[in-house]
Amino acid sequence: MRIPRRFRPLPTLLLAGALSVGAAGCSLPGGSDGDDGGTGLERALDAVPASAADQGMTYRDVRTARRLVAKDPELYRGLDGFGILEVVQHGYTGGSVRADWGFDAKDVETSVMVGNSSLLTGEFDTDAVGRAMKKQGYRATRTEHGTRYEKGGGDGTFEVSDTARAAKRSDIALGLAEPGTSLRDDEAYTAVADCLGDVYEAAFYAKREDADVVLFAIGGRLGKDGTSSSETLCARTASRKAADATAARLRKKTVPGRRYAGSKVTVGEGDTPMVTMTWKNSTESGLRPSDNDRTSELPAVLVLGRG
Repeated sequence: MRIPRRFRPLPTLLLAGALSVGAAGCSLPGGSDGDDGGTGLERALDAVPASAADQGMTYRDVRTARRLVAKDPELYRGLDGFGILEVVQHGYTGGSVRADWGFDAKDVETSVMVGNSSLLTGEFDTDAVGRAMKKQGYRATRTEHGTRYEKGGGDGTFEVSDTARAAKRSDIALGLAEPGTSLRDDEAYTAVADCLGDVYEAAFYAKREDADVVLFAIGGRLGKDGTSSSETLCARTASRKAADATAARLRKKTVPGRRYAGSKVTVGEGDTPMVTMTWKNSTESGLRPSDNDRTSELPAVLVLGRG
C-alpha cells in the first residue's frame, strides 16, 4: 500500500521500554547476551544504521504512550499515533490496521521511525500478518531472521518475525538484524542520548556538519506519579562559542510572556558543550509531549536561528 504524501511525517521527523526481542532467531540489540543493553532509547540507536545519522529519528515506548493517552488524552494527544505509521494513516482514512496489516498498536512494545521506514518490536502473529500481506499482493520469502514481503512498485519492503516488524519505505535499511555500525557508535548520538536519559519518547533532528548545533533531540520523561511529564532538549554544539550563542537564542524563549517562560537553559563543560533546556508538559498548545514535532518551534531556533 503506497503511503499518501499527506500522511508522511514532517521532514524534520517528529519518533521507558526496552527494544528487546525474544527468540525467533532475531539478532536485534538487547538479546539475551547477559547485557541489559541500556535504556530503550539506547537500544533504539543500536537498531539504526550509522548511515542514517543525517536523518530524523523518532523513538516511542508504545506501551507507555498508549497508557498515557488513555489516562489523559488531552495532555498526551500528540502521542496518539504511537510512532506507528499505519496507525497514523488509518486515523485519517478509517479502516482497520489489523485487517490491513495483521497487527495493531496493542501488539507493539516500541517504535523507531527514520524517514518513512520503521522498526516495531513486540509480539506479532506472523500467520495473521502473512494473510494480510498476501491480501495486499505481497510475495513472501523466508529469511534468516523471519519473513520478507515484497511486491515492487514503490510500496516498500517488510520483514516480520514473532518479535519485530521492519518496514523499509525509504533508503534507510531498518531490518530485523543489528546493523554492523549503528547510531549508538556515533559519539554525538551517544552523548545526546546520555543527556536525555531514560525517556519514553524522543525525537532526534538530523546530524549536521559545519553548524553551531551538531545534533539535538527532545525527549520526554515521566514524573514520579507516572502521569505528569516533562521534556528536555539536549543540543550537542560544535564549540564553546557555539554553545553560548545557542543558549542565548533559547533563553529568548524563556522570558516572561513567552511559551517556555521560567525554563532553565544550561551550558555544559568541555570543548563541545551540551546545551540543555527542560520544561513541564501541559495541555497548553505547544507544551504537550511531542508538540515540537509539529510546530518545530524550538528546532527552528537551533536550525534557523529564529527567536
